[in-house]
Amino acid sequence: MTSRSKNAVRTYETEIEKSREESNWKKAVELALQLKARSPQHESLAHFLIGEGKLEAYLDEWPPIKENIERAQRELSEARGYLTLATDEAGKKAGVALDAHLLLGKLNYACGAYDDALKHYKLAELSTLTEKELPVRSLRIVAESYAIKGLCLEQTTVPSSTSRFKQAERESEMVSYQYQ
Repeated sequence: MTSRSKNAVRTYETEIEKSREESNWKKAVELALQLKARSPQHESLAHFLIGEGKLEAYLDEWPPIKENIERAQRELSEARGYLTLATDEAGKKAGVALDAHLLLGKLNYACGAYDDALKHYKLAELSTLTEKELPVRSLRIVAESYAIKGLCLEQTTVPSSTSRFKQAERESEMVSYQYQ
């Protein structure tokens, strides 16, 4: 890659990071689309950023409440597709797969798919994340993930009429979540 194109990629990355920090999702998506077209080796990063931008823009307008579940199921399919693409091997190499799983957990919560959200948090190994310095946006994603995981666990708590084993399993998850 020439020096000029390296500088262009760095400029895109800087502008995208600024847009993410400011929650300017429309601009972040536009810049990610340009990055993807200009630099195919950054495709996984672009997929993640496009999926993130579409999810967050949707949630800015339609909060994740029960009344909006059907709408979310219809309107978040494109965001789901991009985020899912970012969880493959290339996404792991690009360092975006973990965040993509965390955002897929958030997306599934908005769609009322609480068990699927918990599966993504398990895939991201949310309960074993180590402490390290992260950008503000990444810290926000992790913090939201813990909160949403708790909400999902509340939604999936097994009623007393089901097996004691299942109930004990859920209570164990709730206790381990509380002490993280």
